[in-house]
Amino acid sequence: MEREWFNFENSLNSPQTKRQYVFCLKQFLIYTKKNLHSFLMLKMQQQEELIINYLVQKKVSRANKNVIFFTIKHACEVNDVLLNWKKIKKFIRSEKTGNEIAGKDRGYLHEEIEKILQYSDQRVKTAFLILASTGMRVGALYSIKLTHW
Repeated sequence: MEREWFNFENSLNSPQTKRQYVFCLKQFLIYTKKNLHSFLMLKMQQQEELIINYLVQKKVSRANKNVIFFTIKHACEVNDVLLNWKKIKKFIRSEKTGNEIAGKDRGYLHEEIEKILQYSDQRVKTAFLILASTGMRVGALYSIKLTHW
């Protein structure tokens, strides 16, 4: 294991944060076609350009872009790479989903729920109805056990 990756992974305390950050960093490194060591060895301007381009082209919500941003920032900071994070953060913009009211995502309509359930198998129906009825986040679904009910 390369030293930079060791620093990154072992500086994260929460198992959920570690799982999310590792996934986000791997996706970013696939995009850059580099490993963490070679990315961190690039010039500061090249690093900033790669991060900004990735954040701009990524078609996800603002919240997801923030997770990606803080993942990359954490990986750089624990490996003593200082970038202009204030400048990079300015490129995080919310993607319009067509499913918002006053800039905020709206809940599903009854007709939309019926349509989703109509074309889903039992496993997806169960997961969807748990999420819809409890208001919990998708990421929390992973940690639910049958004994919790």
